[in-house]
Amino acid sequence: MKTFIPSLLCLMMIPSAFAKPPADLQARLDAWIQGEPGGAAVAWVDADGAAFFQVGQFDAADPRPITPDTQFELGSVTKVFTALLLTESERLGRVSRNDPAAKYLLPPDDPAQAALAKITLLALTTHTSGLPRLPANIGPNPDANPDPYAAYDRAALVAGLRLHGPGAVPGRAVTYSNFGVSVLGEALAAAWDTSYADALREHVLAPLGLPATTVGLAGSPPPVDLAPGHANGKRVPNWTFLACAAAGGLRSSARDQAVFLAACLDGRTTPLRASLEATLLPQRADADTGGHIGLGWMLTDDAAQPIAWHNGATAGSQAFVAFCPKTGAGIAILANGQKGPEALGFALLGGQPPHPRTAVANAADYGGNYPLTPAFAIRITAAGGALFAQATSQSRLALRPAAPDRFAVIGVEAEISFERGADGKVTALVLHQNGHDQRAPRGALLPPPPRPVEVTLPAGTLREYAGEYPLTPQFALSVTVADGALAVQATGQGRFPVYASAKDEFFYKVVEARLSFVRDAAGRVTGLVLHQHGADLPAPRKP
Repeated sequence: MKTFIPSLLCLMMIPSAFAKPPADLQARLDAWIQGEPGGAAVAWVDADGAAFFQVGQFDAADPRPITPDTQFELGSVTKVFTALLLTESERLGRVSRNDPAAKYLLPPDDPAQAALAKITLLALTTHTSGLPRLPANIGPNPDANPDPYAAYDRAALVAGLRLHGPGAVPGRAVTYSNFGVSVLGEALAAAWDTSYADALREHVLAPLGLPATTVGLAGSPPPVDLAPGHANGKRVPNWTFLACAAAGGLRSSARDQAVFLAACLDGRTTPLRASLEATLLPQRADADTGGHIGLGWMLTDDAAQPIAWHNGATAGSQAFVAFCPKTGAGIAILANGQKGPEALGFALLGGQPPHPRTAVANAADYGGNYPLTPAFAIRITAAGGALFAQATSQSRLALRPAAPDRFAVIGVEAEISFERGADGKVTALVLHQNGHDQRAPRGALLPPPPRPVEVTLPAGTLREYAGEYPLTPQFALSVTVADGALAVQATGQGRFPVYASAKDEFFYKVVEARLSFVRDAAGRVTGLVLHQHGADLPAPRKP
């Protein structure tokens, strides 16, 4: 990572004559960006006006200073604008939020219409559609792709909807889905008989007066004032989009976001006032954030300082846009680096960052080992007043109270209930998942298995493992080598390091899983075996 060099940075503050941002905002911004490549731009908006703060430059090789008009990738902040397109399209009579997305994406007589009718526009924007974070047909290892969404078009999106939609269970839980919001955006575009970019520009961006907010479309040249992204201290390409633009394709400036925040805080001068207000109505409790979800916006439950917010990230940029209707203040933080601005943004607004609801008054009652089978058990532990569940060879997950002796598993569409005996003590648990109830008696809490001892392998040996290993036609493990370490990324998941315990033997630290690489008679790596959940899953190496 490059060193912070004050002489190369242009620090500017361009406040209006009346806005009253926190007096130490610039100092806190400087401290936050310290040591990071690139820079950041901040817009502060309140009832008295707007103020702009910025620090840094485009890149070590491009010394242009960051200004209020520098464009940044917004990432998932785009979802707020997609939700606004939904409410405005509904206000104009073009769609209803209760319409199935398939109504607009498939022919009326398509046999899949019935199976997909449960996936409504409302479920898509509130992340309750049951669709996965990313579709299986987006390609192997999308999170390691330098431009992962550039080739995914509407035809592929519809194919993904046909693949995942029939088995989805809408309404069970809030499960964040980039794929779901992408389906929403393409459905709205089809309803307007145009592209998502054109529909958004005509019905949202132009009425709000946001000329510098654009969609990063694949095949289109980037704006000259678009800040390059940075990851691991190095410059990385900006992302471009086709059918997934609605989930993360917007680019914008601090100046445009100030205009947007002003409309959110006092929409009397915009024709979108009713649609903006509609996006802020709570729709569903979101246990994973400890608040509610509106239409696009995340909403905190802090009565003193309620905040509507959304963050966003691409490969090399971060964004945070939030405001407090009670105080009338809002902030946008845009940066072309990997450091998340959420904590800074909440602190400057004087609000509390979201926290999952995990406090359990009688957490110690439930601790124990609950075997579902001789080889598969759920380990329940308590720590700091919170309750956790860890299944054999899986990561530990927090539990959220849902009812007496019943808990939701945060991050997984499942619940766990506990049974008590005549003496009031917990005797068993029942795992409720995928429509099945599996009972497990309570046993003694066993110590976790010891981790393998880590060893170092030569760089040449590590390079022998790099490649793609498909476990199924739609699910593969991508093995890469960087900076002398091995990392593995499963389709639609993050990339995680693995550590050698011997030649051809590796283990994870983030989950309980191991990898064994297989060689042929000539010593060439031809496949691997994933050891997880008590199963051994082989995967051949792609040529």
